Amino acid sequence: MKNKKVYSKHDLKREVQNTRIVVSMLSQRLLNLEKVLQLYVEMNKDNKKFEKFLDAATKEKEKEAEYSEN
Repeated sequence: MKNKKVYSKHDLKREVQNTRIVVSMLSQRLLNLEKVLQLYVEMNKDNKKFEKFLDAATKEKEKEAEYSEN
């Protein structure tokens, strides 16, 4: 018979806390990246151009999704 590893309540609590910390750090990094991208677009005064690019990319992804469904 195999001996299963036993996890204590403390082990589980510690792992959940570590996971929350990692998720929080990733969230903060994503917010920072979003802010940097926003400032870069504003610096280059490419707001309209960037919006057109995003719209075109979104439409292309939607078309790809339709083709993959069929």
